[in-house]
Amino acid sequence: MTKPKRRFVSGLLSGALGLTAVAQEPAAPAKPAEPAKPAVDLFKAPDNVGAAPADAEKTASGLASIVLQKGTGTEKPSATDTVKVHYTGWTASDGKMFDSSLQRGQPAEFPLNQVIKGWTEGLQLMVKGEKRRFWIPSELAYGDEGRVAGNLTFDVELLDVVKAPEPPKAPANLTAPADARATESGLKYKILTEGAGDTTPGPEDLVDVQFSAWKANGELISTSVGQPRPAQFKLDELSIKGWAEGLQLMKKGEKRRLWIPAALAFGEKPPQGAPEGDIVIDAELLEFRAIPKPPPAPKDPGAPKDVAAAPEGSPKTESGISFKVIKAGEGGKSPGDGDLLKINFSGWDANGAAIASNKTMGGPMGLTLEKSPIEGWVEILKSMKKGESRRVWIPETLTKPAGTGQGALTFDLELVDFKAEPPAPETPADVAAPPADASKTKSGLAYKVLKKGTGTRKPIATDTVKVHYAGWTTDGKIFDNSIQRDEMSEFALNRVIKGWTEGLQLMVEGEKTRMWIPVELAYMNQPGRPAGMLVFDIELFEIVTPEAPKKIEAVTPPVQVNPPKPKKIEAVTPPIQVNPPKPKEEKAEGNKEE
Repeated sequence: MTKPKRRFVSGLLSGALGLTAVAQEPAAPAKPAEPAKPAVDLFKAPDNVGAAPADAEKTASGLASIVLQKGTGTEKPSATDTVKVHYTGWTASDGKMFDSSLQRGQPAEFPLNQVIKGWTEGLQLMVKGEKRRFWIPSELAYGDEGRVAGNLTFDVELLDVVKAPEPPKAPANLTAPADARATESGLKYKILTEGAGDTTPGPEDLVDVQFSAWKANGELISTSVGQPRPAQFKLDELSIKGWAEGLQLMKKGEKRRLWIPAALAFGEKPPQGAPEGDIVIDAELLEFRAIPKPPPAPKDPGAPKDVAAAPEGSPKTESGISFKVIKAGEGGKSPGDGDLLKINFSGWDANGAAIASNKTMGGPMGLTLEKSPIEGWVEILKSMKKGESRRVWIPETLTKPAGTGQGALTFDLELVDFKAEPPAPETPADVAAPPADASKTKSGLAYKVLKKGTGTRKPIATDTVKVHYAGWTTDGKIFDNSIQRDEMSEFALNRVIKGWTEGLQLMVEGEKTRMWIPVELAYMNQPGRPAGMLVFDIELFEIVTPEAPKKIEAVTPPVQVNPPKPKKIEAVTPPIQVNPPKPKEEKAEGNKEE
């Protein structure tokens, strides 16, 4: 429930200071030296660092600012423009400077929609040459447990604005022409510009790519054109199989147009927010390189002695999974496709390094077979009885998606219990829009209490909460819920979408509330996420106050980034990753399209 991750690397500009000789008049009698004027301390916190003065300009979001220096320009940047600025930032609570481009002697340059919300909003008020002081509340900065916690104060000078380019136009041939080449998988392509050399990327290489992608109807999906940097990713982490396949056929400097069928794009039933059907991608391969593999993880002292391979004579399933029974189960029934399972598990790679375990989750993990994070688990769990434990050796071909790139894996699985999956919560009658009697906040969040709580304390943003929830899009489609998993969700309140962070702070323990969360407080229409306004029923069971967090110094510039994902296997919404084998290119005659 958190926004998508971007990195911004700031370069250092090296240079030399030159001294120029000038002609001088004959020396005059020396005058007494005037006392040197004290240097201006550009990094000292201003006197009003803690709070905006009464005459400051304020916006509806809570951002406050005053103009320190009038600008020379007339046009203000938009959120999609790239800006060049000098800035210094202080924590409002104690006036401590935590970052400054002036100290580095290098302006910061970045797209305005890739920084903290207070900057995105504030710089759109400025013109070129203008200097402002901003007082940014924590909810428009990094939050109360971010890289720099609490309210922040910035002095920002807008040096230049580079307007965002017009989005690339869709190609005329949105369907593959007759002379397009094809691979065995169904991918079609044409070479637009020949590349150099004889080598092509491997399935695990890191690539730098300029691209534009369109739906089959010509609607732009995404583009790197006009961005400060090209797209960069590892091919085995790319969720579009056809794109990963096509890039592996390309040489450095080559441009291709790829016609990718739905089955090689986001599938016939794409994740919420991802485009349906066929897609077209124009891609230019700028660079590729192999990434050195890290040294193997140390062996887990608790790993089984036979972790590398099953003992001789171990039974095997039809798909090739070896196993042995550690503890017999009870009863004559085994789980079926519609059942909800509770399992304990621990996993290792062939070297005995720990992969994942539910021991870090505080109890058995709940899952349905259709949402199993390991493909090979399904066949094994379907043949187990309640209370049974098995050690299973799963070949690499059956460890996906969670085991991608890790080779064969060994798991100890215990089937704690299973039962018919609870029915999905009913879609609310008012899912399309908040009713007239719903309460609303300044941010646009609407909510209605469905059940009064038993507690009196409300959580704050740094607390951890335990909840049951269900979420719908406004067309009534349920996209996620904890009810059918039969387990509460536990998370830090400042690690979820903004609508949850705000809405749960209005609740007390035992309360159940329906929230209508506008898109700007939800997933911002990110690909692969539920789009538009979302509706949630949330019941708050417990509030857990964590230890005081450690502050982390900011890096340049204040780019908003997502926290790293925990290294554990999730039971729901597994990441779709691909690691395709090197595809064979079919040769066919055809003209190259310019």
